[in-house]
Amino acid sequence: MNLRQLAIFRAVHKSGTLSGAAAELSITQPAVSAQMKDLRTELGTALFRVQGRRLELSEAGEELLTYAERILSLVDEAREATQARARSGGLVRIAASSTPGVSLLPPMIAAFRRKFPRTTVRLQVVNTQTVEEKLRAREADLGLVGGRLTAADLVVEPWREDVLGLAVPPDHRLARHTSADPNELAGETLLAREHGSATRTTYEAAFLRAGFPLPEPQVLGDTEAIKHAIAAGMGVSILSRFSVAEEVRAGRLEWLRIKRVELRRPLQLLYPRGPSRSPAVDQFLAFLRSARAARGRR
Repeated sequence: MNLRQLAIFRAVHKSGTLSGAAAELSITQPAVSAQMKDLRTELGTALFRVQGRRLELSEAGEELLTYAERILSLVDEAREATQARARSGGLVRIAASSTPGVSLLPPMIAAFRRKFPRTTVRLQVVNTQTVEEKLRAREADLGLVGGRLTAADLVVEPWREDVLGLAVPPDHRLARHTSADPNELAGETLLAREHGSATRTTYEAAFLRAGFPLPEPQVLGDTEAIKHAIAAGMGVSILSRFSVAEEVRAGRLEWLRIKRVELRRPLQLLYPRGPSRSPAVDQFLAFLRSARAARGRR
C-alpha cells in the first residue's frame, strides 16, 4: 500500500467511477484500474461494489477510507509545514577554505540572498583542516574546499575544477611569459600559507610526484596577505587562478601556468552524512549544484 494508491482510492470514492477518478488526477483509466486491483489484492478484500453505474464502498472500503483520509491529510500538513518553513527562511552556516571562500562564494551568496531574502548565510573562511573539524562538530552545515579529500563520515561532492599557477609581480623577470618551468623557481622567495592549507598541500604533493624541488617557504597568514606581499616585490607564490583573477585584471599581479607539474584540483562540497539538513541548507546545496550544472553547459 502506498500514498498514490490511497489518493486514487479516495478519488474513485468521490467520483464514483474509475473514469471520473482518472480525469480528476490527470491519469489514464487503465492506470486507475491497475492501482485499485493491486490494492484489492494486497488487502485480500473488495473495496467497492457496483450500484447501477456507480461504485460504492464496501464495508472494508469504508474502513480503509477512514485511514486514507487521515494519512493523506497528514501528508498535506507536512507539505504545507515544510513549504512554510522554507518561505520563512533559515540559517546556512558555511565553512570554506581560502580560494572558494574569498574568490567564489561571496557573489554566489549575494545571488542566493536575492532569491531567498529571508535566509541568513554565514560564511567562515578557514583552512581545509578546520573546515572538516567544523563539519564534524556540527558547527557548520556545508563546507567548500580545494583538493582531493576522502572522509568516511562526510559526503564529498565534486563542484568545480581549479588550476594552480605561479603568481608574480608585474615587473618580475617571468611576468611576460605565459608559463614557467619548475626549475625557474630556484632562488625565488616562495610565499606560502600555513600547513593545513589545501593549496599548499596540493602543490607540494604535485612537485614531489614530478620530482622537482621547491624553495623553502616563507609563511604568511592568509592568501590576501600573500597577494599584497607579491605585489610589493617580497616574493612569488603558487596560487589558484580564481584567487588572483581580480589582481590580474587590474594589472597588480601576473599569473603563469607551471609546466611539467599537474596542478589541477577539484573544488569540493562537503557535508555530514544523513538526512538531517534543514530546508534552507538543502536550498543552498541545490543552488550550488545548479551553478555547477550551468557552468558545465557553457
